[in-house]
Amino acid sequence: MTETRLHPETGKVLRRDVRPQTVRIGPLSRVVEVPGWYPADDSDSVHSGTDLKASDEAFVALREA
Repeated sequence: MTETRLHPETGKVLRRDVRPQTVRIGPLSRVVEVPGWYPADDSDSVHSGTDLKASDEAFVALREA
């Protein structure tokens, strides 16, 4: 059985998943796979600090470029 949570603001059911997110700085961008708690639609998700490690690292790399 898949673990679920409720979104604290919307009340939507969230499931653990990994989805692509685009990190952008000016004209530069990179797509990273970000784990987190996601609803069935494309509305708000919930992430922990550990979940955001890949996007944080991409942000730093783009900023250095």
